Parts: sequence; structure tokens; C-alpha cells
Amino acid sequence: MKRNVVTKFILGVWLSLASPAFSFESEFLSVKTEGRGPDLVFIHGFASSPDVWSALTQKIGPDFRIHLVEVAGFAGLTAPQEQPESYLKTLRDEIGRYIEEEELNKPTLIGHSMGGFVSLLIASKKTTSIGKVIVIDALPFFSLIFNPLATTEMVLPQSEAMEKQLLAFDEAQFEQQAKSSVSILTKHDEKKSLLLKWSKDSDRRTYARYLRELISYDARNDLGSISCPVIVINAYDETMRVPKERLEQLYTAAYANLKGVAIITIPHSLHFIMWDQPEQFIGTIQEVLETVPDKAAGSKMPNKAVDATR
Repeated sequence: MKRNVVTKFILGVWLSLASPAFSFESEFLSVKTEGRGPDLVFIHGFASSPDVWSALTQKIGPDFRIHLVEVAGFAGLTAPQEQPESYLKTLRDEIGRYIEEEELNKPTLIGHSMGGFVSLLIASKKTTSIGKVIVIDALPFFSLIFNPLATTEMVLPQSEAMEKQLLAFDEAQFEQQAKSSVSILTKHDEKKSLLLKWSKDSDRRTYARYLRELISYDARNDLGSISCPVIVINAYDETMRVPKERLEQLYTAAYANLKGVAIITIPHSLHFIMWDQPEQFIGTIQEVLETVPDKAAGSKMPNKAVDATR
């Protein structure tokens, strides 16, 4: 009997030492961690899921400690009960808190679309805590893609009206709107169906609020606070009906306040580059992780276009 008590006591002590002393909790996101090595924090995009990273994480996973952020309210994850003044700023602060409380060591932030935007916001507030940022097909002010002269004051009424309209839609109307939106995001029909499912599985209030904020939030002035390396990977395809030179000018102007930013274009791809050009996408991420040193803001990859036909 005494031996059993001692054995249970020792086992209990061992388990307490082996288990993490702190478990991060947030109403606005959850994080799944796997692997060992340098920290990579992945932040998915609007009305999306961490599953967008699956091919990339399978390829690079053995060499890194991967943190997959999942935003509450999207793609079936329970929506937050609290309604903050700004969802985007709250997401910024909560991921920043995760980095601090889990004691991540100069993590690389990798964000797609809205996730890229949030990565910039995090780096602007905690630039000394971040190793580098990889932004995938995102601008620091989303409305610039529709109007290069856009301002928050100009687009705010439109974004608020869109939020109200989305909340007023019945299920059929919302599905039609979502189907129209996802049709131009990837070249793969099966992925369009998946994106539509993620949109339909998202909480409508959360969906509408994040979209309103993304349309009206101009973060260009925040870029000057970022000192860690930032690499922007953007998509281009002829079906966009925008001259490549004009798109390059748009990105260059949008990131003008970010000194030394590297902008890399992957052609023959729409918004979900990881699906449309998976090999070139993974290869580019690997190159950035290997060749761009943390903290050294002056040592960055030059702006270039990646030949996706290789």
C-alpha cells in the first residue's frame, strides 16, 4: 500500500513537471502548437481556417515549433461573446499576449490576407519581440485595391452599410454573396467550395464586423514603428485585369512607410497563393526563413518576381 502511494506521488510530480505550467486562454482565438525549433506563428485570413497552412507546415514542420492561430467566429469556431471596440486591435493584442506569456523567442509571424494585416499590427506594437514578418497577399489598407486614393473617412460609410446589409441577409442571400466573393480568390473549384463552407460556417456578426474593420482600417502610419524585417509575398494573375506594373506600384506605394520592405510577386496565382502555386509558395517561404536574418532590418531579400513556371 505504501509503495503504491509513493509511486502515485512520484508519478504526479513527474506529470506536473512534464506538463506546461501555463495554458493560454482567450475568447478571441485558440492556438495549436506542434514541433520543436524556432517559433513560427501562423495567422489565417478572413473567414478562413488554419487548414490553409497544411501543405506548408507538413513540409517545414520538422524544423520549427509551429503555432497555428485560429480566430474565434470563423469556419465553425465558436464566436466570442464579448464585442470589443475593435476586433482587429483585440486580435493584435491577444496574439501579442500569447507571444509574451508563452515566452516565444523572436517568433516569425506568417499571415495570409487579414492575418498578414494583423501581423503588421503586432509588429508595430512589439517590433523588438518579433524576429520577422511574412505577409501574404495583404495591404496595410485593404481599400487601396479598389481605390489607390482611398481614405478611412471615404470608405467608412460604405463599410458600415456593408456590415448592416450582411447582417440583414437571409441564408440564401448570404450564400450568394459569399459565393460571389470566393469565386475570385483561387483557381481551384474544390477550394472555392471549401471557402464557401468556411464562410457559411462563420458567425455572421463576427464575419460582418471583421469585414467592416478591414475595409476601413488604414495601418500605413503604423508601419514606421516596425524595425524587424518584413517580406511581402503577393499574387498576380492576368485574370485580375490589372496591369502587373500597376499592381507593383500599388504595393510599393502602400508600403512606402516601411523601410527596407521586400516585396516578392508569385505570378499565375490568385489570392490563395498556397493553393494556386503550392511549390513556388513553399519554396519562397523556405528561402525567406533561411536567408532573411532576424532583427537585421538592413539584410533583406531584394524585391523580385518569382517565376512560377519553373
